[in-house]
Amino acid sequence: MNVLYAVSARGNPLYRGKFGLHGRYQTYGQHSFIYDLIAATSRRGVHVTLLVEGLSEFPLAEPLKEYSRVLEMDERPQVGPIDLILLDEPTDKLVASLPAGSPIICIIHRKTSVYSQEIQDGCDQFLCMTEAALEYQSTKIPPSKLMMVHHGIDLQRFRLTNETRVQSRKTQPDLLFYTRLDREEGTMWRVLEQLLRCDVRLTMLGDGDAFWKISDQYGRDLTLINHIPCHSIHNFLHHFDIVASAGRGVLEALACGLPALCAGYEYGGPVLPNNIRRHMEVNMTGWRMAADLAGMRQDIDMAMSLERDTCRLMASEHGSVETFLDKLGIGETGVSPVVV
Repeated sequence: MNVLYAVSARGNPLYRGKFGLHGRYQTYGQHSFIYDLIAATSRRGVHVTLLVEGLSEFPLAEPLKEYSRVLEMDERPQVGPIDLILLDEPTDKLVASLPAGSPIICIIHRKTSVYSQEIQDGCDQFLCMTEAALEYQSTKIPPSKLMMVHHGIDLQRFRLTNETRVQSRKTQPDLLFYTRLDREEGTMWRVLEQLLRCDVRLTMLGDGDAFWKISDQYGRDLTLINHIPCHSIHNFLHHFDIVASAGRGVLEALACGLPALCAGYEYGGPVLPNNIRRHMEVNMTGWRMAADLAGMRQDIDMAMSLERDTCRLMASEHGSVETFLDKLGIGETGVSPVVV
């Protein structure tokens, strides 16, 4: 099977030019999704070609050469026969460059993404990764073209930590708060200020135009880091007892056996076996699940009472890239891609 993954990276379209880093761009989920998807697809014996519009700005070009051919769209490369095209943040120019005759699935990362009529006509299906995205896009795209499959992380990359931690007895846990640092994101500020009251050793990881304000105001009270490459983050998580994040950041923590708090558009509280389905419906963003920030210390204790295997099981059951690939029929012997 031959899969083409085509993505526009020029100007970081998912975030409208934000989060530049030394000539490249970073994202908080999209790049991790691409890396895990291509690595896991390659392990299944599928031949993957990555076609990028704006290759020099894309930070995974070299790391992904281990798993795929990596090509620049502007060089008009010959991609050969393709069974399935996965399209990510498409532009009209990128769509026009794709080989004819192959089914195209457009991947929706942001539920409010807007697609031109040319792109809608050119794609066979649009893949929503949350129920909330499906609900929204059903008002913009013909429902017959929409499908919903939860995104997944690579459980072979994110493994249980080897360290033994007595979580319930640790009075000052090491907590990682992993998020975009946008000045206008009020939830980020409220969560940060509450965490600083919670008697935790706090590390904050993220970049954006609020970075220096956080450094100036709270630099003595936490460790502030602006970037860990997404293909390195699995090596970093094991330094912590608990993670506060959103989207894939939560699933990555759970896969490592780490308890997690959901902190995205809203503060969603601890992610637990009895509420993870609701969290997944809105991509672990806390939307529609607003929890009481005043109870955050109790939320930390509740999350840390979970066994490592319980955290790992939540990631395995609700956010595995292998399940994602199975549902799309990628790499399974005798199974055609879902759009065919």
